[in-house]
Amino acid sequence: MEQRLDALERLIDAKLAHVNTKIDAQAAQVGLALASADKAVTKSETATEKRFESVNEFRQALSDQTKTFIARVEFEVVRDSHAGLITDLASRMDKLEGKGVGLNAGWVYLVGGLTVVATVVGLVLAFA
Repeated sequence: MEQRLDALERLIDAKLAHVNTKIDAQAAQVGLALASADKAVTKSETATEKRFESVNEFRQALSDQTKTFIARVEFEVVRDSHAGLITDLASRMDKLEGKGVGLNAGWVYLVGGLTVVATVVGLVLAFA
């Protein structure tokens, strides 16, 4: 009986040693997996932080634009007032061009008339 009991104890000890070896190996593998997962999480957090930094930069750029750009309503008011001024200036330019054309035509008529008078006077003097 003692021999059987010793044999069973040795068998149990061998099985226990084998189970302990497997547990230690699995613990080492779990440790490696946890270390790899920790590295992956760290990389992911770094990438996320960089992405949020670029998003924040984009938000800041949009905020700066809204501060520096003119509002649509203000632009329309200025545009409409300038459109009225441009229309007034265009009508003034048309009037000035009309006066200029009229004066040029007047000078042409005056020079033409003087030429006719000078020719008539020249002919009268030539025949007389």
